Amino acid sequence: MLNQIILIGRLTKDPERRGQNSEKPVVVIRLAVDRDFKRDGDPEADFFGCTVFGNQAKFVLEFGRKGRLVSLVGRMQQREWTDQQTGEKHMTYEVVGSDIKFLDKKPETTGAPGAPNAAAVPSASAPTMAPPAPQAQQPAAQPSMGGYPQPIQGAAAQYPTPDFSGVPDGYAWGPGGTPTDKPPF
Repeated sequence: MLNQIILIGRLTKDPERRGQNSEKPVVVIRLAVDRDFKRDGDPEADFFGCTVFGNQAKFVLEFGRKGRLVSLVGRMQQREWTDQQTGEKHMTYEVVGSDIKFLDKKPETTGAPGAPNAAAVPSASAPTMAPPAPQAQQPAAQPSMGGYPQPIQGAAAQYPTPDFSGVPDGYAWGPGGTPTDKPPF
């Protein structure tokens, strides 16, 4: 039997921590997974509630932010419960993640881990900052041939020429040597 699900989508909100145990945290996230096709009147994405435990949860709490692209491998799980106030029975499906990876570039944060990205949220009361100081002029890049980087002129002059004077003439890979069927090692 097999119960495995692989999702690639974006976080619809910042991860939520559940429970009080700091050693074994539980994190709930919601993923929006775009559909490959569109029909008139149908939504363009599917939304999945996901739960992550342990070290993976710590990882998600530290680096997860709304909008991040995520790959999640896990299993689909059915959960049932009864509402204590009304006695009504409920059932839901959720993905329990076992491996989660971020597929986009890590956003730059200016605050503590777990705090929202202050650089991405402009504040009306924040003072305006002066533009950064100009950087030293970098040398112009050498033109490349076929996409390969080219050597910088004169760079090899700083290294001494190797001295092969101590290598015997019959050495298989030394100067003047010829390869043999039996290497010396």
